[in-house]
Amino acid sequence: PYQQPSSMDNRLHCFNKLEELFSLYDKVRQAVILLENFNEEQKMYIAPINQLRSALDHIFKAINICDDIEKCEYELKEAKEHLDRAGYDTMELLAANIGITIVEKLKRYDTKTITEVFPYYFTTIKPQLTDIKGIVASLRGNKKIDSDKSFSAYFDQISILINIDKKVDTMIPSLVEYEKKKKNERLKTWVISILSSIISGLIVGIIMYFVTK
Repeated sequence: PYQQPSSMDNRLHCFNKLEELFSLYDKVRQAVILLENFNEEQKMYIAPINQLRSALDHIFKAINICDDIEKCEYELKEAKEHLDRAGYDTMELLAANIGITIVEKLKRYDTKTITEVFPYYFTTIKPQLTDIKGIVASLRGNKKIDSDKSFSAYFDQISILINIDKKVDTMIPSLVEYEKKKKNERLKTWVISILSSIISGLIVGIIMYFVTK
């Protein structure tokens, strides 16, 4: 004969459903932490925070009514939707922020300096940044795809961006040194030019003195 699921069975079912959300939550959490690291202006991004707060509300509601499988599953479904939105908001902000960070770090150096010291920025990295921008836009347009797979695809691109950012950091001292060297060379050329003008003037003056004496 059919037996009504026990309260313990219902709670175990609810717990298992809740546990399934952990992988998704963990990806979102990692993205939020990374976003904080690539947030030079120290902005507070309200959209993902609000989505996480809503997800938490639904999770606690699910726990509170875990004896009712149908209601518990509904609350956890709602929690997943909010986690999805939090993840997409955060991933998009993160990809944009890292890209901006990379460009800003090189903004103060002219094209000639970058070409001389960091040539593969123009030949490899810049085209790569353009490609990643297109891939992220494509991911943004396909939000209906399974979020777990979609977030993994986002992380692939974000990992590439982080590696590019590290490469840029390693090149900054060389760029600074090159600029310093060029500045010293320009100063040296200027000093020599001034001294040459002074010496030429003195020579002309001396010659004119003896010629007219």
